[in-house]
Amino acid sequence: MKRRAFILAAASLAALPASAAPKGLRGLVIHDQPKPVAALDIRDSESRAAGLDLLKGKPVLLNLWASWCMPCVAELPALDRLKPDLESRGVALVALSLDRGGKLTVVNTFARLGIKNLGIHTDENRVAAEKLDAPALPVTLLIDAQGREIARFIGAAEWDGPPAARLLDALAAGKPLTPDMAPPPVKMGAAP
Repeated sequence: MKRRAFILAAASLAALPASAAPKGLRGLVIHDQPKPVAALDIRDSESRAAGLDLLKGKPVLLNLWASWCMPCVAELPALDRLKPDLESRGVALVALSLDRGGKLTVVNTFARLGIKNLGIHTDENRVAAEKLDAPALPVTLLIDAQGREIARFIGAAEWDGPPAARLLDALAAGKPLTPDMAPPPVKMGAAP
């Protein structure tokens, strides 16, 4: 029943402009204390294990998305442009698809958008959203080098612009995050 409630909430929020979403459901949320991140069965393009446990010792930007979520799709090109720079600073970027269609849906979405840098990561068991307490899509978790969630951004963000640079620099350096580091939301226009 939780999965159905999640899908309904995500679908309703994906269809609304950011200003229409209930207060508190969008933007940067910095945790008072780091939170443990549930173990996930993430698979790569060859169906090999590609979970967060393989990234221990690295900060991670974990983006949860789906092809049917317009804000998610609007955010993917920025994440794609960001990935090489972010990884050169020692931060892993994982864009985790929650689509039922798995790898094929991701391949088709990436091809349509011209995505070249993001790897294919799927949640084959479709439990990541529930395990990570993601109320809507997209949601991006900021995970420290110890594997703990220190913040999350709910909604689509302009991750590759100058305003987000301070937040990502702090994540890379293991420094405290502050609310003024929040990246701006993606401006929704025509679907890509």
